[in-house]
Amino acid sequence: MKLGIIGLPQCGKTTLFSALTHNYNPTGQKVVDGRAQIDTAIVSVPDERIDWLSTHYRLKKISHAKITFQDISGITTDQESFPRSLLTILSQVDGFIHVVRNFHDLNIPHPMQRIDIEEDINILLDEFAIADMLTVDRRLESLKSEWDKGGGRNRSEIEYEQKLFEQLHGALETNYGVGAVHLDKQQQKLVSGFGFLTSKPMLIVLNSDDKSHMENCLINTGKHNNLKTAAISLMSKLEMEIAQLDQSDASFFMKEYGMSEPVLDKIIKNAYKMMSLKSFFTVGNNEVRAWTITGDTNAPQAAGTIHSDMQSGFIRAEVMSFANLKSLGSEASVKAAGKWRLEGKEYIVQDGDIINIRFSPPRNNQN
Repeated sequence: MKLGIIGLPQCGKTTLFSALTHNYNPTGQKVVDGRAQIDTAIVSVPDERIDWLSTHYRLKKISHAKITFQDISGITTDQESFPRSLLTILSQVDGFIHVVRNFHDLNIPHPMQRIDIEEDINILLDEFAIADMLTVDRRLESLKSEWDKGGGRNRSEIEYEQKLFEQLHGALETNYGVGAVHLDKQQQKLVSGFGFLTSKPMLIVLNSDDKSHMENCLINTGKHNNLKTAAISLMSKLEMEIAQLDQSDASFFMKEYGMSEPVLDKIIKNAYKMMSLKSFFTVGNNEVRAWTITGDTNAPQAAGTIHSDMQSGFIRAEVMSFANLKSLGSEASVKAAGKWRLEGKEYIVQDGDIINIRFSPPRNNQN
């Protein structure tokens, strides 16, 4: 999973990126066309369950699920539209962490000389909608040209796609965004390569100071309706400073400031919830490993995240839950309690499932 950290200038997104990735080595900054800039770091998803499994099975190798964070610069308040280089970068992430300024500091002026959470959010959402509208318009023009020329695809296919993009156009005109349009599998396939920005989930992070910080925050995205957004409040500068401390000192300051968990845990937990993500585990070959899937993933699709051969040759999945294993103490006890089971192709994998895939390996082609 790749999450892009975005925001207007002077909002503190780079500070948040530093807090999230302090214990990891960023891959270095990439500058595109002198405007769009990216800092990237791949971090492990904290999960106490995988640590417990490693101890329980006495396995030395632990493979946590991974998240790629990208600190994306280049968004300004004076641009007519996103440059193509920036648009490409934004379209390639799975979701956004939108940092919004909620602190006062005369030494760090807001580009508009004011603090207005909803206005800052809507400035960027407006840009996303405009970018998507331009993409939709270009596609409709291309489809019209294809229709006029003839001799290519079947006209019913062109007409089907035209109706789909007209529907997306209507959603954008009414500020609902591409993500608000219900698409079937065929339609999802048709739009998947366009990377529409308003179809991507967004976690809004209010970058606050100690006077403006709030534990629970409700954000009104104004005229932009039905966007996949969630919101939390953080003190990014303090979080970055705490991330640089050793564990005992960090725990002390977190307690002093009433912080229940490190910033990385909080961001990932909220991102997983927003994007309806789950984790399942595999144990074997001297390794315990966590895998990330979406909420509606069935057993063969989960097998495919491990290896494509497992999905194509899927037979059954041996399944038990982490909660049952931990409470009952052993696989034998889980089986004795009737909590170990065989599941077929229709089974929807649950968060915390421990799975062993039974599959038929592909035959080697022999001439």
